[in-house]
Amino acid sequence: MEKESSVEPLIKSLPSIPSADKKKLIVEIEKSWPKVRDLYIAGLEAAAKHSSTGVGKNKKQARVRELHAQFQEVYKLDDDGMKSQLHSKSMPAVEELKRLLMPDVANMIKEGGAKVAKLRSGAVALGTFRNALLKDDLSFIEADSLTTLATAEKKIADDHADIDRNGKKILASNEKIAEKNSIPAAEVKGIEECNLWRLLVGLNACAIDPKLCAAARDHSKDMATKGFFAHESPVPGKKTPWDRAAKFDTSASGENIYMGSQDPHGANTGWFFSPGHHKNMFSAEQQRIGLGQHGNHWTQMFGR
Repeated sequence: MEKESSVEPLIKSLPSIPSADKKKLIVEIEKSWPKVRDLYIAGLEAAAKHSSTGVGKNKKQARVRELHAQFQEVYKLDDDGMKSQLHSKSMPAVEELKRLLMPDVANMIKEGGAKVAKLRSGAVALGTFRNALLKDDLSFIEADSLTTLATAEKKIADDHADIDRNGKKILASNEKIAEKNSIPAAEVKGIEECNLWRLLVGLNACAIDPKLCAAARDHSKDMATKGFFAHESPVPGKKTPWDRAAKFDTSASGENIYMGSQDPHGANTGWFFSPGHHKNMFSAEQQRIGLGQHGNHWTQMFGR
């Protein structure tokens, strides 16, 4: 089962296989699957380790320093000076830093050569067939083969990301905070993207403040339902960002607003290329973050 496509005829034949034979096949597959899965994951891990060491490491670190300086040079300009260079210098710096510092699964597989590619092909093929077999037999065993592979691949990529160690801890903590406080997935995704950008350019990651998320979400809802788009709200008791943060028992040091997309990336990108909003997103003084969506309206809030 080295090629994923090779299992398609087997999957199509499953309904015609007697139930007793399927159960025997499941027993055999359950013996083989952990070995095939773990062999691939070990190969990918070895490839990731190899790519993060070697003679090119010093050269990479020097380039990272250059890109950090490039980003900060633009950040220090006035609004008029920043506007064009956010496109020509700042975002290209972030994109190159991402390639340098955050391993991509496809690139890790490429780094591992034909051996790792073959191991992955075999694991995906067996995993695909295992899932189909378990579902066809209505087995109590969870058909989670491909999810398991994807989770392991992401973990390896995350573990080998060459970003601030404390930043990694904050990202991990944010996941738990978001889950505990039932923060919507789109908001979590938007916060994570903003934090990753901050880490890539050499800044700290901001901790999720659920109360800032609630204040931001409330402002987005007010703007959408009451027909205004501004930092100054006509709603009594919510006039300024500071009023709105206080209403939710927290404090704020900055606010960005956006309208026009339900995608958090759209909001983050809009803010990135707008000098004033960009200054908020990449202020070294920001320590906390909240993001709130209502339809096409987004509010991003920061706290110190």
